[in-house]
Amino acid sequence: MNKAVSNEQRAMRIRSLKTLGLCLWLIAHYSLLSFASSGTEGAAFLDIPVGAGPAAMGSAYTALSNDAYAATYNPGGLGFLESTQFSGQHLSYLDSLDYEYLSFAVPLPRASSPKDCPRSALGGSIQYLRSGDIRRRDDNGAFMGSFSSYYASYNLSYGRSFNEKLSLGITGKMIQAKLDDVSARAYAADLGGMYKVLSNLTLATTLTNLGSKLKVLGPGDPLPLAFHLGAAYRPTPRWLITTEGVYPKTGLASFHLGGELHLLGMLSLRAGYRTDALKDLSLLAGVSAGLGVEVWGQELSYAWLPYGDLGNTHYISLLMKFGEAERAKHNLIQYQNIKTHRTVKDSKSEEIAPDYQQMMELLNDGEQHLASRRSGQGGNQ
Repeated sequence: MNKAVSNEQRAMRIRSLKTLGLCLWLIAHYSLLSFASSGTEGAAFLDIPVGAGPAAMGSAYTALSNDAYAATYNPGGLGFLESTQFSGQHLSYLDSLDYEYLSFAVPLPRASSPKDCPRSALGGSIQYLRSGDIRRRDDNGAFMGSFSSYYASYNLSYGRSFNEKLSLGITGKMIQAKLDDVSARAYAADLGGMYKVLSNLTLATTLTNLGSKLKVLGPGDPLPLAFHLGAAYRPTPRWLITTEGVYPKTGLASFHLGGELHLLGMLSLRAGYRTDALKDLSLLAGVSAGLGVEVWGQELSYAWLPYGDLGNTHYISLLMKFGEAERAKHNLIQYQNIKTHRTVKDSKSEEIAPDYQQMMELLNDGEQHLASRRSGQGGNQ
C-alpha cells in the first residue's frame, strides 16, 4: 500500500515539474522578448515591494498572496484565505524616504458547510511613502524654508473562490499625491486570479493599476499599468520556489524569482532576484535575501535589498494570523485519520485534500527514514 501511495506521489511530482517547467519557459521567454513604448509614469511608488517576506523572494508573490498581502499583490488569493490576518511594515527607504504599510484580510462567513459553499474574503491595505523635509530656494539659491511631500494608496479588495482550484478577486484604489501645496488624486483597480493546478503547484495572474492619470502638475502621468503572470511550486514541504513575469505598459518586461527553505518548523530562509532593479545599477541590485521567524502563527520577517551606489534597504515586517492554532489542531486530527485509514482504502480512489498532502509526504518520508535506520542497525548486529 505504501508503495502505491509513493508511486502516486512520484507521478504527481513529475506532472508538477512538467507544468512548472512550461510556466517558467513562458514567463522567462516573454520577459526577455516583450517590451513596450517608453514613457513616464505617475505613482511609481506602487512598484516598491511591500512586506519583508515578499521582498526577500524577489517580489515574486502573485501566486502566493492568499494572505494579508493579497490586497496589494493579488486579490484573487483572498478566495483561498484560511484565517483573519494583519500585516505591518516600516521601511527606511533610500535617502530620507520612509515607506509605511498596513494591511488586513478577513474571511467572510459561509452560509453552509465548507464543502458546499465557496469561500470569500475582504482585504485592504494602505501604502504611504513620504519624504523628509526638503529645502525650498528662490531663483537666486537663497533658502526659503522647507516643505515635504508624500504618495499614498488606499486599497479595498474582495475575492471569491468558485471551487477548490479557482479564485478571482478585485481591488479598488484611491491614490493621492502631495508636493508642497499641490495635491492630486487618481483612481485605479487591480484584477487578479489564482488557480491551483495541483496541491503543490499554483498559477496566478493580475492586471494592476488600471485607472486614471495622476495629475500633480501639467497634464498628468499614467499609473504603472502592468500584467503579472506567476507560478509557485512546492517540491517538498520544506522547499518553495516562486517565479513571476511582469509586463508593464511602459518600459521593459521583467522577471522575478524567489525561493524559501523552512527549517526547524519556525525559521524560513529566503532569497530572490528581480531584473527590473538593474537599470543603471550593478547586477547585485537585483539580489534580495531575508528570513522569517514564526511563533504561534505570527511571523516576524526581515529582508535586505541592495541598490548599488544608492545604498541598501532593510525591511522589517510583521504578519499576524488569528485562528491558526485551531486550524493546526484540525489538520492534526485529519492527519491522524489519514494515517489510520490509508491502509483501508485504495490510494487511487481515496482523494486527499490539498492541505493534507504535505503531511502525507512527511509521514511517508519519516517512515522510510525509520525503516532504513532499522535496516542499518540490523545489518550492524
